[in-house]
Amino acid sequence: PVIQTVGGNALKNTLSNVLDGTVNEMVDELGVRYGDMVNIEKNPDGTIAAITMNSTYINGYKADISDGCSDKLDNFTETVVAVPIGSLIGGAFFNGRGTCIEVPATIYGFSVTDVESKFESAGINQTRHTIYLNVEASAHAYMGLCHLNESVDETIILVETIIVGTVPNSYYVREN
Repeated sequence: PVIQTVGGNALKNTLSNVLDGTVNEMVDELGVRYGDMVNIEKNPDGTIAAITMNSTYINGYKADISDGCSDKLDNFTETVVAVPIGSLIGGAFFNGRGTCIEVPATIYGFSVTDVESKFESAGINQTRHTIYLNVEASAHAYMGLCHLNESVDETIILVETIIVGTVPNSYYVREN
């Protein structure tokens, strides 16, 4: 059980580091602009009539991020987990102490990406539009006779903007 706990934590930490680094690299490399992700339709008077998602661009972006994460996970197939011998003995006094026993781990992982769009009120006739990238990575590791399953979820804000509408001359709140 100790090896599974220590190995599971090490696997989750490794998975999180690989995912964070890869997503940050990919977002910097690909860049992202609000105007690339949405199409804004306006009325003749210049006010916004509709905002639609540019699904072709977004699907390509998601695929690129997912491929980058999968490539990094494919290249990170083996690691060594160090378990202090005191942790194997048990008890609070010995936990985390002593020479480490190195246990090799073989890792198999994959990632899934999704884009989420959210509109929320930001004031009188103002709307905040945020587009998030959700990335989930799962990995399976074999450490001797132990089989570990871990997953990590990351949510990254890709773009955010405030859409300002016409502010009325007066504002009335009716209380019941």
